[in-house]
Parts: sequence; C-alpha cells; structure tokens
Amino acid sequence: MWRNRTFVLHTTAVTISALGTAGAQVAVVFTVLGMGGSAGDVSLVGVCGLVPALAFFLVGGVVADRWPRNRVLVGTSVLSAVVQTGLGVTVLTGQVRLAHVAVAAALTGVATAFARPAAQGLLMRDLARQDAPRAFAAFRLALNLAQIGGASIGGWVVAATGPGWTLVADGLTFVVAVVLGLGIRIEGTFSARTGVVRELREGWSEFRSHRWLAPMVIQFAAVNALAVGAYELVLGPVVAADAAAWGLIMAFDAVGMVLGGLLLLTWTPSRRWAVAGGALPAAPLVAMTAGAPVFVVCFAAALAGVGVEVFGVGLMTLLRQHVRHDRLSRVSAYQSLAGFGLTPAGTALAGPLATAAGNRGALGVVAAVLLAVCAGNVGGRWDDARNEREGVDQDGGKRAPGGRRA
Repeated sequence: MWRNRTFVLHTTAVTISALGTAGAQVAVVFTVLGMGGSAGDVSLVGVCGLVPALAFFLVGGVVADRWPRNRVLVGTSVLSAVVQTGLGVTVLTGQVRLAHVAVAAALTGVATAFARPAAQGLLMRDLARQDAPRAFAAFRLALNLAQIGGASIGGWVVAATGPGWTLVADGLTFVVAVVLGLGIRIEGTFSARTGVVRELREGWSEFRSHRWLAPMVIQFAAVNALAVGAYELVLGPVVAADAAAWGLIMAFDAVGMVLGGLLLLTWTPSRRWAVAGGALPAAPLVAMTAGAPVFVVCFAAALAGVGVEVFGVGLMTLLRQHVRHDRLSRVSAYQSLAGFGLTPAGTALAGPLATAAGNRGALGVVAAVLLAVCAGNVGGRWDDARNEREGVDQDGGKRAPGGRRA
C-alpha cells in the first residue's frame, strides 16, 4: 500500500489538514470566549457548522461520484484555507465578531459535506482487496494521532500566542493539502447523465441492496449518538464530577484508538468481529454506571477505543468489498448523515433522561440501548445475495451472471 501514490498522497494530505483542524477547534472556542462570549455562543457556532454539513452531505456524495474525487478535495481544501486564514487574520487584527466566527463555521461545514464522501471514495481507489484493511487501519491511525496531537499543540499555541496564529496555521495546512491533492492522478471525469435526485435515488438503491449495510449504519449512528453525543459530551463528565479524572479517562480512550490502529495493521477483523468491536464503546458506560474506580473506567475506555477502530476498519473494508466504486461516495454520504445527524440528538436527549432517571441511571439506559443495538446486529443476516450472485468488478462495474458487463 505504501507504493500506492494515491493512498500515500491522500493519507498525508488528510493527516496534515486534520492536525491543523484539531488545533483550530480549540482556537475557535477561545476566540469566542475571548470576545466575551458565553458557552451558549460557543454552542451556536457549533450548530452553525453542523447544520450546513447535514444539509449538503447527500449532494456532496453525488458530486464526489460525478467528478474526480481528488479535484473535489482540492476545491474543499481551497475553501477551507481561505476561510481559516481569513478568520485568523480578523482575530489577529482585532476585528473579529461573533458573526465572522459563525459564518466561518458554516462555510467549513459545507466544505466538510463535500470533502468527507470524496475522501472515503478516494481512499478506496486502487487498493487491492488484500491491502485494503491494512491501508484503512494505517489511515485511521494517522488521523487519530493527528487529531490527538493537533488538539494538544493547538492548546499550547493558543495559550502562548492567542487563537489567531493557530487559525492561520490551520489555513496553511489546507494549502499543503491542496498541493498534495494536485499530485494525485485524476481518476477520470464522471459525466452527469441524470439529475441530482435520480443519482440520489441510485445511491439509496445501492445502500438498500446490501442487507448487511443498514444494520451496520444503524450501529454506527448509535455509537455516535449514544457513546459520543450522550456519554462523552454530557453524561460522562457529569458522572465523573472531576475534570482531572475525566481527562484521564479520555486520554485512555485515545490510547485505545491508537492501540487498535496498531493491532489492525496485522489483523483483519471479520464482519462479526467488527460488530463486536462496535459494542465495546459501551464498556466505560457500564463501568461508570456500576460506580467502578477510575482505573477500571480507564481500562474500559481503552477497550472502547480499540473497539471503535475495529468497527471502523471493518465497516470500511465491507464497503470496499461490496459497494460499487462509482457509488461509494453516495453510500458514504448516507452513512455520514446518519452518524452526524444523530449525534446532536443523543446530546439533546441526555439532559431530560438524566432528569428522569438520575445521572447514573441515564448512563445505564444509554449503555443498555447501545448494547441492544449491537446485539441486534450480531443476530442479523450477513449474506449479500446480490453481490454473491453478480460479483463486483475492481472498477465498480457489475457483471451479469454470464460474465457480461451489465
């Protein structure tokens, strides 16, 4: 996989931009607070970034399947470079207002909606089946390390120089991503033969044709909504009731993701192992519900991190093996919409649930629902009759039963 020019350039570009983005997320928070903003203002900025992403994910999937995906990523990187550098300059010159930060977040959300489906489709390009799982593991490992390191470095830079230079640095990482993206071989121009609605329906038809896919995406959405939205953003820190303890728990979760990435460089999980990995994010929830000591919760959080990587790589491998190449980005867009769309719902429901059942009771309910979803996926059907009957070409084309291209 390291001799694959597309994989190396794409992974390097995404890793560098992720390093800057993780630092910029810290900078944005302190930009708002430095203007005298409140926690509500920080939340507002977050919503301004999330809503456009949700609104344009499906359109982004269509665009990424129509046109060369590396060119789509170059375009989104140019937009992000301009937005982040411009915001950084307004901060450095003392001209920044809350409206500037909100508009920048909205434009970044639009860029994310187009970049994510294109990135996933491009990652799977030209990778042989035997190399794909290790490549996905290496990609996720690099991304996790960049996000962990970027958040730490961003915090130090913000503390030392203020948020402006961190935002400018993020813009520069996208400039590097543009240069690397231009070095990727163009995969061909996909002409628009039908309208956007028709192509969305084609993507939905591809999604529905794989009977294993809907349960996997439901589990993906459950992990995002419950383990991230409800637990990490609300119930976990509330039940921990100690910033140092919660920081340690999150650190072990990050360590688990790194260890999981290293493990997956030499081991390819089966589909059932991937589903089982998706159940491990419930481990720290169960431990905290039971009132376990912090070191036990930390161990459970590390297991959760490993499980997230096993599930993520397993899902990407399945998509690479079964979904048509020319529809990968649209299917990825439906997956991203489910995951990102339900995370805020989990956050919103955590508060009322805690009021009704108590903090630990709410955490127990969330863990039980997450485990129930995973158990339902384990017991689901795993055959993909359509692909077994027809087969999938390396380039994504279908073959009819007699071997003729359909």
